[in-house]
Amino acid sequence: MKKLSAIVGFALLALNGYTQKGFTIGANVMPLNINIINQNTWGNGREYDYKPTYNFSFGIDVGYNLSDHMGISTGYWFTNLGQQYLDSYSGSDWERTLTLKYNMIPVMVRFNGTGSKVNFLGGAGVVIANLQEAQQEWLRDGAPYSETIENPITLESFDLGATDVTERFNASDLLISLDLGARISFGEKLYLDATLNVGYGLNDINHPDWQIPNGSGIYDPSHNAYAGLKLGLAYVLFGGE
Repeated sequence: MKKLSAIVGFALLALNGYTQKGFTIGANVMPLNINIINQNTWGNGREYDYKPTYNFSFGIDVGYNLSDHMGISTGYWFTNLGQQYLDSYSGSDWERTLTLKYNMIPVMVRFNGTGSKVNFLGGAGVVIANLQEAQQEWLRDGAPYSETIENPITLESFDLGATDVTERFNASDLLISLDLGARISFGEKLYLDATLNVGYGLNDINHPDWQIPNGSGIYDPSHNAYAGLKLGLAYVLFGGE
C-alpha cells in the first residue's frame, strides 16, 4: 500500500501543471450486478447454483481535465462485491451469500466529446480494492447452518458456516475497469456522467490457506466481477474554459 500511495501521489503532483484545464470533484453512486467467478465452498464437496446478485457502490471522484477531450480521474469508493448461491439437496433448501466490502481507489484515463449538452464519454484503467470485511450467511431451510470440518491445508478445524470470513480472503485485489456512456453538461461548471461500468479482478481473491480443491479435486481461482450503472455528479472547481 505504501508503493500504491506513492504512485498515486506522484501522479497527482505530476498533473498539477494541468489544473488550469479543469480540476473536478464530485460524488457517485453505482447499483451493481456482482459475481464471484469460480466459487469456493471450502471443502464441503459441493458447488451451489449461482443466483443473480445485486449490491451497490458509492464514493467520491476527483479528476484533472488535461484537455478538452482527455482527463485522468481517481477517487475513493465504498463497494460491496460478492455472490449469492442456492441449491436443494438432502431434503433441504440451501442459501449462501458472500458479501465482500472493499474500499476502492480507481485510476482511470477518460475521453469525452465536446460541442453539445450531451457528449460521448469513455474510460479505461485499474481499480485497487482493499478488503475491509467479508461476511457470510449460510442457511439450511431458512436457519443458520453450522458444521465443523478440517481445513486440508492448515489441518485446523473451522466452522463452514461462520459469519465473519474475512481471514479466508486476500486483503486486496486489482481490477481492470472500463466505462462507456455520456456526459451531460449543466452550464460551464457542473456535469453529470452516466456510464456503464464493468470490472474484472486479475487476482485470486482466496487466501492461500483457503485455496481448497472442489468436489472434483480441482482448485479454480476465484475472481471478482461486476457491472453497474455509474452516476457521477461533478463540479469544476477551477480551470476549464
